[in-house]
Amino acid sequence: MDTVDQPARRPLWVDAAAVVAVVVTLILAARQLRPLVEAAAFLARTGETVIALPTGTWLRAVAWVAVSIAIVARWRTAVLLAAWSAVLYEVAILATSFTGGRRSGATLDLGLWPLLLPLTAAALLSVASPVQRGLVILTHRGRTLLAAAASTATLTAAAIPLLGEPGAPSQAGDAASTIEPAFVVSSRLSAAVAALTFVVVLALAVAAVSDLGPAVRRRVFTLMGAGVAGYATIHLGLPTPFGVWDGQLVSAPAQAVLLVLAPGLVLGAGLYLTRASERAARPRVDRA
Repeated sequence: MDTVDQPARRPLWVDAAAVVAVVVTLILAARQLRPLVEAAAFLARTGETVIALPTGTWLRAVAWVAVSIAIVARWRTAVLLAAWSAVLYEVAILATSFTGGRRSGATLDLGLWPLLLPLTAAALLSVASPVQRGLVILTHRGRTLLAAAASTATLTAAAIPLLGEPGAPSQAGDAASTIEPAFVVSSRLSAAVAALTFVVVLALAVAAVSDLGPAVRRRVFTLMGAGVAGYATIHLGLPTPFGVWDGQLVSAPAQAVLLVLAPGLVLGAGLYLTRASERAARPRVDRA
């Protein structure tokens, strides 16, 4: 009887990784669609075409939408090829930005952060085998809530073009430029939209996995908690318009240390609590 629980531990973590891989991938795909939605909303509001979006914006959106479609279609090979191709593209963009004569002027830390989310998603998709099991494990309610989270992450990009005032600065005094200099909106409104989007998407994602079995759910929350800690740490060093703060809250070296410590501590605490909970729930066997 003592060995019954042992073989299930690794598959439970693999199942949890599969669920988190699906969650991260769909929300990442939604995030890559945001510039396209923002441009479309600007066009709908003003009737004018926005400045041409960079080719990279289209490529990122196409790549992660393709990964999402491949997950739903259960094409594991296509999932991995598309995901790691997207990562290699980010690596190539980073390399060309800091080598040769094409330096963009951005600092290394600012250029490195866009690589972390695709790399995390690709790593999770590689660990999860089969990756489509994440969709199978999620309940119908969970899949619906996850779709709502992805839709929220995409569609809130239209808020600023629809609520802002084209052609004149906001009366609030502090204005943040969006899309092009002639279209501005209060930076407080911009920060509020960004914060509300984060909270709603996170709440929907958590609700999407809340129906899972207790053993898998604990592991999913552990992995998601580590991911949220890392994402929050990234934003401590990103000023607007790349982050939600007006300026960098921590220095680049401190941020790098926190990026390792914060997710590591959350992951360690989750591992400890998961093991303690399951050990306490395990029936005791009286030995004569």
